[in-house]
Amino acid sequence: MIRFVLALSLLLCGHVRAESLKDSVSNVAVVGEAVDDVAPDRAILRFGVVTERPAAAAASADNARMVETILAELKAMGVPDADIRTQGVSLAPLAEERDAKGKAKSVQGFRASNILAVTVTPAEKAGDVIGRVVDKGANSVEGVDYDHSDLTKKRDELRAKAVKDAERRARVYAEAAGLRLARVIEIRPLEDFAPAPVMARAAVPASAPAPLRPGTQRIAERVSITWALSR
Repeated sequence: MIRFVLALSLLLCGHVRAESLKDSVSNVAVVGEAVDDVAPDRAILRFGVVTERPAAAAASADNARMVETILAELKAMGVPDADIRTQGVSLAPLAEERDAKGKAKSVQGFRASNILAVTVTPAEKAGDVIGRVVDKGANSVEGVDYDHSDLTKKRDELRAKAVKDAERRARVYAEAAGLRLARVIEIRPLEDFAPAPVMARAAVPASAPAPLRPGTQRIAERVSITWALSR
């Protein structure tokens, strides 16, 4: 708690000093930005098996056997166990008729469902994986997400470029006014800038899947920098 209060105090003091410097010296504040379109390198597939049988035990057992077949196929394709996770499991009765209050009067059968989320690398393999698991019995294909495994490095590169962009713009303003850039008074990242989501999503039909195209993801960084000015 003491460390938190100290850190907060230092942050507030730094902000107060920056504001004080802005009031006491000529300065220019500029926003720099950098944007890049990044090709995703992995895909997260969501698919599963839905089984309907007259008895609950049969629905559950048949569903489990089908899922095991799909898991074996994924292993044969070289997908690591760590990249496969169960996203949802359910077993529910199928109501044939309901009364006025919505309560089931009779049960037609039971539906078992098991949904998997599988990370595929490289992203271009996603279409092949979907096709093969559908051939092995997957009958519930919910979609695919694309992302990049090292967005932190990409964003750090854009942050550095955003700083350079801010400096270039500030120098243009300063020189046009017959001044020079002096010391940096404040650097303030603008983290809320997001021209497009990092995650791209594509719907996939449960029938024979069409070829998938990961496309690109747009990422951006902005920073506000204030320089003191001198003659």
